[in-house]
Amino acid sequence: MAAEDLNLTGVKSLNQALARTRNGTAAVELANRLGLWTEPVHQRKQERPAFPVTLSDLTPSQISDLYAAWTAEFGRILELRGAIEGQEGLLRIQLKSAQASARARLRRGVAEGEKAPSKDSLNDQVDEDPIVIDLIEQLGLLAVLAAHADAAKDATTQYLATISREISFRDAQMKARIY
Repeated sequence: MAAEDLNLTGVKSLNQALARTRNGTAAVELANRLGLWTEPVHQRKQERPAFPVTLSDLTPSQISDLYAAWTAEFGRILELRGAIEGQEGLLRIQLKSAQASARARLRRGVAEGEKAPSKDSLNDQVDEDPIVIDLIEQLGLLAVLAAHADAAKDATTQYLATISREISFRDAQMKARIY
């Protein structure tokens, strides 16, 4: 992946983002085959709705539907986060392997009788290896996605807690016969 591939302008789904990482597409396909990926939810156009400002105006069935919708959204986000974490783990392993390969290749490239490069020099050369750079950039892409997914998960958790409090408040009102 080249640095310009980190431009996320055209990305409209996690599948498209993961296609920019090694084995990202295969990971989603595996999760699908194992029944761990809710494909239709991730394929449809995602527009995160605004959370209602006033819950007290909603009917009991509207509150119930709202809770169900945000619970489904929470599940979708957890699936996304799991896919991202899996790719991050895989890329970290691949990065370590690429760094070790580059280090070994550079050491083998030292001619007999030449002084071996210092540890710092060798590390700098490893960091400049195109495969290492590519993997670091892919990890950067996943870090952006993870940050967004984590923020959405935290917000959704707060929304669910708010709805739950409204349900508890209404239940307390009913038990106290306060209308």
